[in-house]
Amino acid sequence: MAVWLAVLSTTTVQAQVFTTDLEHFWTTRDSVLATRDTTRQIELINRLYIGKASPGLAAFMRNKEELPGKWRAFITQNAESWLALKEKMPVVEAAAAEVKSQIRRFRTLYPDLRPAETYFLIGLGMQGGTVRGNLSLLFAEVILRDAAGPKDQLVFLAVHEYVHTQQKRPDFQKINVLTSCIREGACDFVASLVTGRPVAAGYSTYGLRHEQEVWEAFQKDMYTGNNDNWVSTGPNPALPAPDLGYFVGHQICEAYYRKSADKAAALKTIIELDYADPEAVSRFWRESGYKGGRR
Repeated sequence: MAVWLAVLSTTTVQAQVFTTDLEHFWTTRDSVLATRDTTRQIELINRLYIGKASPGLAAFMRNKEELPGKWRAFITQNAESWLALKEKMPVVEAAAAEVKSQIRRFRTLYPDLRPAETYFLIGLGMQGGTVRGNLSLLFAEVILRDAAGPKDQLVFLAVHEYVHTQQKRPDFQKINVLTSCIREGACDFVASLVTGRPVAAGYSTYGLRHEQEVWEAFQKDMYTGNNDNWVSTGPNPALPAPDLGYFVGHQICEAYYRKSADKAAALKTIIELDYADPEAVSRFWRESGYKGGRR
C-alpha cells in the first residue's frame, strides 16, 4: 500500500493523499485480535495506531476521550466485518490515485485552489468524512460499507471534503439552516462538477422526486437553527428522508451556476461565499432564483 501519493510542481497545486493510517490500523487490528488480554490490547492500540498517528489521525483524535478503549471495543466487536473491509483496501489505493488527478482538474476550474491534505483512515464508524483546517479526513470503514461503486464514492467524498478546506468558516454557534445547507450542498455541487459524476446519495434521489415538497418544508426552517433536521441527520422523524439539506443546497448552487454567464466567476463565488455572513448567504440564494425547481 502506498504511503502517500503526491504531486509537486511549480504549475500545479500540491495534492497529497495519505494512507499510512490504514496500514497501521491493520497491523494493530491483527495484533489486538491475537490476544485476549485487555491491558495488552490497549497497549497495542496506543503503540501501533495512536502512537504512529498521521497529522490527519491526530486531528481526528483531538479533544476525544477514552479512544484506546473505544477502538479496542470497535475492533473486537466487529471481527468478521473487518475481513470484508480489508478485502476492499485495493479500492482505497485506486481512489487515492484518482483523487490526486481530480485535484489537478479542480485547479483548472478554480485557479485559486489552496493546498490541502487528504487522509484515509479508520475512525469509529460514525462518519464518512470531515475536515480539520486544511486536513481532509476520510473514514474507510464507513464509506466502504456500501458495495455499490465504493471507489467512486471515495473519490467524490474526497473532493467534497477538499471543497470544505477552501470555504470560509461559519460561526457554528449561530449558523442557520440556509447557511448549513448551502455550505454542504456547495461541496456536493463542486465535487460533481469536478468529477463529472452525479451525487449518488439517497437524499438526492428522494429530493429529485419530491423537489417542491422538500422546498416547501425547507422554507419553514431556513432561517432557524434547526440544522439537525437537514444536515448530518441520520433517520429523522421530522422529514421523510435524512440529509435533505445537502440536496437543497446543491440545487441552489446549481441554479446559481446555470444562470451565470461567467461560469468561472460563478464557481469562484460558490466556493468563496462568506458563511459567517448570513445576509451574504441569503443574497446568494436570492440571486440563484431557486424556488424548488419552479422557474
